[in-house]
Amino acid sequence: MKILIVDDHPLFRAGFHAVLAEGALDAGVLSVSSVKEALDVLGKDDDVALVLLDVHLRDDDGFNALRIIGERFPTTACVLISGDEQEGLAARAVAAGASGFIPKSFTADEMIAAIRQVMAGEVFVPPATRSRAPLADRPGGSETALTLRQLEVISMLGRGLSNKEIARALDVAERTVKAHVSAVFDALNVRNRTQAVLAAQRRGFLPPTPAYDGPR
Repeated sequence: MKILIVDDHPLFRAGFHAVLAEGALDAGVLSVSSVKEALDVLGKDDDVALVLLDVHLRDDDGFNALRIIGERFPTTACVLISGDEQEGLAARAVAAGASGFIPKSFTADEMIAAIRQVMAGEVFVPPATRSRAPLADRPGGSETALTLRQLEVISMLGRGLSNKEIARALDVAERTVKAHVSAVFDALNVRNRTQAVLAAQRRGFLPPTPAYDGPR
């Protein structure tokens, strides 16, 4: 059995892939950047049992992708993932045929638990009101408390983006980005961006920086 990630941010996709690969889900993990690639994979690999779709894709809308996949591959479960947690979005996802909705505020452990529930044949919808414990107080300690949103931030730190550029990319206020960056530092137990990128690389959330071999 395999899980297919569909997300168009390459570094975030790599981090998301690493989280699932380490999550003891007893499933292979594949990842692509577009709906077209996802359809190609699904057409060739009938072992894909679950598709994790970002709601906001550059080449397509996640809801439209959900409809297309549902029509062409009706036995494949799809879960929508988004940093947008507006009221009613999860219900809309399920009404559109999704097997669940996972907000990017979920930690890796919460996300994996939700995926297990879907893989067991259930529909996962997060509680309307979530009581969020501080990172250090969550099960497993701060080292395992990364959220999907924090993985997005890590991917952008890896690209060298400033807080202002990250805010623009995520369509949030710069102060919100500062809070996310601070949470990433706490989760990785680091003090600055360079240390965060290195720690993320060690844990497989980011690809290693290519070694410099001099001018060509």
